[in-house]
Amino acid sequence: MASTGAVLLPVEPATSAPVKRLALLGNPNTGKTTLFNALCGTRAKTSNFPGTTTAMRSGRMPMPGDQPEINVLDLPGLYDLHSSSPESVLVRRALEGDSKIPLDTVIVVVDACNLTRNLVLVAQALATGLRTVVALNMIDLARRGGLHIATTGLSQSLGVPVVPIVARTGEGLDDLRAALSRLARQPAQVRPEAMPPDSASTEALTDWADAIVARVTHGRMGNVPLHDTMTERVDRVLTHPVMGLIAFCVVMGGLFWILFALAQVPMDLIEAVFTQIGLLSARWLPPGPVRDLVGNGLVGGLAGTIVFLPQICLLFFLITLLEDTGYLARAAFVMDKQLSRFGLPGHAFVPLLTAHACALPAIMSTRLIPDRRDRLATILVAPFMSCSARLPVYVLLTTLLFARRPAAAGLAFAGCYLLGACAGLFTAKLFGRTILKGKVRPLVLELPTYKTPSIRNALVTAQEQGLAFLKTAGTIIIAICVIMWWLSAYPKVEPPARA
Repeated sequence: MASTGAVLLPVEPATSAPVKRLALLGNPNTGKTTLFNALCGTRAKTSNFPGTTTAMRSGRMPMPGDQPEINVLDLPGLYDLHSSSPESVLVRRALEGDSKIPLDTVIVVVDACNLTRNLVLVAQALATGLRTVVALNMIDLARRGGLHIATTGLSQSLGVPVVPIVARTGEGLDDLRAALSRLARQPAQVRPEAMPPDSASTEALTDWADAIVARVTHGRMGNVPLHDTMTERVDRVLTHPVMGLIAFCVVMGGLFWILFALAQVPMDLIEAVFTQIGLLSARWLPPGPVRDLVGNGLVGGLAGTIVFLPQICLLFFLITLLEDTGYLARAAFVMDKQLSRFGLPGHAFVPLLTAHACALPAIMSTRLIPDRRDRLATILVAPFMSCSARLPVYVLLTTLLFARRPAAAGLAFAGCYLLGACAGLFTAKLFGRTILKGKVRPLVLELPTYKTPSIRNALVTAQEQGLAFLKTAGTIIIAICVIMWWLSAYPKVEPPARA
């Protein structure tokens, strides 16, 4: 039966230092980021690894009692630590001890429902020599599916502590913190004799993982993902070439509608508030350059920045919910074939759809795209999509050109949207043959199990992305508004005196 607490190796005289900086490592869709949010909460921030454009998150994890907080780094998800992908290079640099991010411990987040594939990465992590703790996540799904894992045997086979957890609900997190606290009182971790050598191939590591899984699990096979018949039936619809596209249009249309409908109220409120602030500044400040700067430069810049905040926060909240449920992987699978014809990856569907609301959050959401070339191509074509700011222009033109002809006006209005989408897609194809030569990175993904989304995780993500927008794009927008005000106001030339 699966244990409910942490499994630790025998404690000997202390030879280890307390944990100060640790990294979360794991395959995609193992709940690594959910665990990061549960451990760090609002103590997290997004940062760029030195020399790359890949964003990672760092945070501080509070510890029980008077123990100092632990710095936590959320590394990108990956399948193979030794591949040439940007994610693997980034993770290797972090684990090898980059001067700005020295690490002393690694928590490898493992999907309890798919042990074999995850243990391959565990073996590669153990080869780095860093102290390692295995967080056996989604243990509730494993139990529900009839899979029982002997965590004591798994810990002995790996030579490291193994802690069963449910990151989404917080189950087992206290045991995980306790395991980290005890590392300082444990001897250096000894590599088990049965571990394959560091130079072992992926096939050899898989055979080793299969042998361990056969020893420590019973019930369902631990190397077979737990897909019930209902999940398979749903996947037949959501990944079908025709029905999948219909389902995609329905889901994304609903997201699009929610983004427009719910964000419009706070956006109107923000505009009204800043309009009043502008009026008050004109009333209270004496005439002169200071009043002009505040009213036309600073207030206008702040309004132009903060007005997008509801859309950005709501967008990432909804995207995180969809990602947690497991649907985004299905949507990327369905759209990959369609978009790859134009040199774009399947992951580009979310940014391109979001660009119809606003190009700024669309460009921010390209962080979902793993390959740099594909990410840049999506960023370059996203502004071609018709955003909400263009709607008044479309309405004005269609009303003037097709007065008293509502059918033609409606067709022209839809054509404006279609024209923008076609221009973006064909521009992407042109870029793929000129400045961004190269093939689209093959879409390799695992269809995760369907799960109940974490509202807390979505709220934390929305907060982080909102703050990131204010710190990055917001400062640039305000600066541009001030510069534009200056250029429009100066130099001032007095009108010629009348003769």
